[in-house]
Amino acid sequence: MSETKLQQWVNHLSQRELPIFKYSLIAITEITARENSSNQELSSAILKDVNLTARILRLSNSYIYNPSHTRVNTITHAVMLLGFNLVRDISISLAIIDTLLKGNKETHIMKLMARTFHAAVQARAIAEALNDESPEEIFIAALLYNIGELTFCCVDSQSSEKLINSRLITTDERYEHMQKEMLGFTFKDLTEKLTQDWQLSDLLHDTLHNCKKPDNRCQHILHGNAIAAAAEHGWQSPETDKELAALAKHLKKDLKETTQFVHDNVETAVDVAREFGARAAAEFIPSMHTSQPDNSIPPELEEKNQYLVPDHMLQLSILRELSGILSKKPALNTVLTMVLEGIYRGIGMDRAVLMFINPSKTEARAKIALGIESHKIQNDFVFNIEMDKPNLLQQILIYNRSYWIKDDHEGQQLVSKQMKKMLNTETFFIAPITVENQTVGLFYADRQPSSRLLDDESFESFKHFAQEASIALKFIKQK
Repeated sequence: MSETKLQQWVNHLSQRELPIFKYSLIAITEITARENSSNQELSSAILKDVNLTARILRLSNSYIYNPSHTRVNTITHAVMLLGFNLVRDISISLAIIDTLLKGNKETHIMKLMARTFHAAVQARAIAEALNDESPEEIFIAALLYNIGELTFCCVDSQSSEKLINSRLITTDERYEHMQKEMLGFTFKDLTEKLTQDWQLSDLLHDTLHNCKKPDNRCQHILHGNAIAAAAEHGWQSPETDKELAALAKHLKKDLKETTQFVHDNVETAVDVAREFGARAAAEFIPSMHTSQPDNSIPPELEEKNQYLVPDHMLQLSILRELSGILSKKPALNTVLTMVLEGIYRGIGMDRAVLMFINPSKTEARAKIALGIESHKIQNDFVFNIEMDKPNLLQQILIYNRSYWIKDDHEGQQLVSKQMKKMLNTETFFIAPITVENQTVGLFYADRQPSSRLLDDESFESFKHFAQEASIALKFIKQK
């Protein structure tokens, strides 16, 4: 293996071809790697990406992940309902799929993605059948098992097509040898390197390295991948018969029962691929019979506006969701994140920020920022509070009231030069978060990036969300 060529490819993928994907992935994995990371931090990281938010909510309401049909309207609720680890894994999977499939419609890439989903679903089913402690972890590791081959195919389509087309007419050993001859490394080598560079699943790393023991969890992944690859030769092929026999031994079932078990998972794999947004790839999963047509609306057609627009039904749903979780004694940050999500997505703002005020009432600092340039806002939004002269923050602390700052003399004279420079807009909403008549934080929102006008209805909704936040905090404090 040529380490130099391999590293060059990893650098090429990370720095030039897939930089946005890597950034999103690392943002999530860094949060989850910390022992004290919270649901609120994960929710905040996801909400910074509008497309990722919509896709996770779609999956959170699907029968695959939500068989109880409990309606999920916010990422905050999704994390509470499905669990930190599952939402994290779904986020990582979606980040990979969205990036790799964007603009790639070549048949060989669709077939490879189809095998990836098929393998992941089979592996998860195997894990469930053997009472594995975390079938979803198996699913994610199996989904990433061919990440090296997938990324290479999406970036160098012509070279990969030659290799992939030879897969069905050659042995695994010969196929791997062809990779080394053409590239200087194998796809497995690339997967291993990307796993390290992108801080992916430890279980995947173990599967790629040492999986000799028959009772090892890695075997679920290997069997799932083997079944999916063999099925491409046909369900009645010698390759499939061989893998079914091996799987029967692993499951400790007879061959007939194992065959039915595998067949039952095929349509589930098609449904999962569609739910994850890989509709074109789903059609290439080897089916037992004619599959049902996919009549669902593709996610890319659901988003018709570049900017979020007010959604009154979503506002009501989020407020109901907020009331519903109070009985579960949620953390204060969970409540505030859900309200911020309601302001941002429900009212249709371009930027929404949650700020906390320090105990000495001398500074307001951004805790969570959503929307355009959210990373910059979260780092830069720090405002000094001067209580000895009239200004916006001083007035909010004294009177505990919300403000709609407009482009007029009355409003502008309250805004400090520091705040004007930082906000880069003359019109915005700002409201206090109060506990026992004390302002402990602020909600801020504007439509500066789109230059859309603020209006009375949006301001009333904004104030209502802020008031509900204060009521919820009071309720939690009393309990």
